Amino acid sequence: MSVVVNADLTVAYASDSGYIFNTGISAAAPGGSGGSSGADAPGVTPTSPEKKPEGSDEIAPWGDDNLFPQNVIKDIEKNTILPSVLEKKTSMMYGGGLVYGIITGKEKDGRPIFEAQTLPEVDEFIEYSRLDRYAFEGLHDISTFANAFPELILSKNRQKVKLITIQEAAWCRYLKPKKGTLPGVVINANWDNGGKPGDEFSTTVPTIDPYFDAVGNLRSRTDGFKYIYPLSIPSPDKALYQLASWNSVRRSGWLDVAAAIPEFKKMLFKNQLTVKYLIEVHSAYWVWKYGDWDGLTRDEKKKLLEDEIQAFNDVMQGTNGAGKTVMTTTIMDPKTNQEVAAFKITAIDDKLKDGIYIEDSQEASSHIYTAVGVAPSLMGVSPGKGMGGGAGGGSEPRVLFNNFVSTSQFHLDLLLAPLNLISRYNGWQVNGKPVVWRFLNPFIMTQAESQPKQQESK
Repeated sequence: MSVVVNADLTVAYASDSGYIFNTGISAAAPGGSGGSSGADAPGVTPTSPEKKPEGSDEIAPWGDDNLFPQNVIKDIEKNTILPSVLEKKTSMMYGGGLVYGIITGKEKDGRPIFEAQTLPEVDEFIEYSRLDRYAFEGLHDISTFANAFPELILSKNRQKVKLITIQEAAWCRYLKPKKGTLPGVVINANWDNGGKPGDEFSTTVPTIDPYFDAVGNLRSRTDGFKYIYPLSIPSPDKALYQLASWNSVRRSGWLDVAAAIPEFKKMLFKNQLTVKYLIEVHSAYWVWKYGDWDGLTRDEKKKLLEDEIQAFNDVMQGTNGAGKTVMTTTIMDPKTNQEVAAFKITAIDDKLKDGIYIEDSQEASSHIYTAVGVAPSLMGVSPGKGMGGGAGGGSEPRVLFNNFVSTSQFHLDLLLAPLNLISRYNGWQVNGKPVVWRFLNPFIMTQAESQPKQQESK
């Protein structure tokens, strides 16, 4: 039986039975742990519904074949837009990177007043954890899969969180829930190559419940030194693995359209005969020019045909033929006794030159940009048919960028949640105020306003 007791010993939870125990103990919480004590403690844990387990494996499969993220990656790699747009989305949210400090008050409109700080212990933690990589990789997983898997590592005496890293989302699978709780995450880089939980390439890491007293939960644990703090963007009717909103462009078929067009054009270029003119020679021409044509051997006829075609090509092809006058001969058709043209020249339409499927390609691209939530102009794509109009110039990208950053706060807060947990667990404070974390987001301003002092952090 797994029993979890909160930091102040007032509430305990038995996972096998699902019972919650109010211990009746009234004790102060350890410094920096957070939570309430005594009668102020929550009476029960939040409700955690779970769906019926699928299959009989130890893990909860991600997708019908447990290869959903691997299939998503394959689709992304085949597209010319998605990789860059998803990376751009991550870069815009990452902004100027992470900064820590304290909240000293509030503005009149309710916004907190953030004051950056410098603490040697925190700076050492930043360097040791490579927080720049944690933040960027975590945001990228959130943008791509709507799920991320930060891993927290405790000190040997369990008094501090010494390190945070991010596990590759595509390699992570939840163990099947037990009575509404997530026992752990299995990490295996070989799910698409026969990987299974418990094999030599698997590592199972227990999880921290991000919804209920995470600090107290972590303090009470004794089942190892590393834990996964799962993060996700909520999506309707998804219990474990959430679904990124942009995935609709995969299911709608527009991503298939976007992939089919370049494949079709590639084959068209590869297989099409480059035909500019159709030259039709009247059969009477050969008798008129060479006399006893029917009496010639096949090889003689072949040689005369090759010479005639070469002479015609010399006149018609290349830039040297531009502006030349082509003289065509008329002859008497012995069968009809009428004068006919020896040559008939017809220009052939070049479908590739006409830009076949350009509008379909633009339409598919427009759906991809819309699904990911990044305006084409933020990628340097000029507005055009099927791509959406706009004011143009520099004002449109500036406004779109500021709007994007200002509406990405939940994504940013999500990646900051484990860091704020670590601050409380480690007891990081300045003048009695807990250390909190922010992303430094420089907004794009007009040229006259873009002074360093006006850069903002959120």
